[in-house]
Amino acid sequence: MVACFVFAGIALGVGTALEFPLVAVGLYVLGMAGGMMIPYTTNYTLFDERDDTIHQRASGVTLAVFGWLAAIVFPSLVALSTTPHFEWGPVTMTLSITTAVVYITYGLLLGYYR
Repeated sequence: MVACFVFAGIALGVGTALEFPLVAVGLYVLGMAGGMMIPYTTNYTLFDERDDTIHQRASGVTLAVFGWLAAIVFPSLVALSTTPHFEWGPVTMTLSITTAVVYITYGLLLGYYR
């Protein structure tokens, strides 16, 4: 599965860089579909409760790390925006909105599943 997903990502990146966007997207879809079909086409147990535990820990730590980084970075950028050394641009606005959407989604889903 991982090989299929890695192939999909590399094909998308390389195809885009070589200016073959439709080929890139086609190979990406094939790779992702292949990776997603593997659990449905095998009789072997691919994931068990240990994998779920690992996934939960990794997800929790990832959200915590990015949450703490956001708690440091965004107030710093707001403070810097009062000086002539920093101005909010499309990239920083996109990052701030994306971060907010991720944590709002997490909060809503956390409430839903509780």
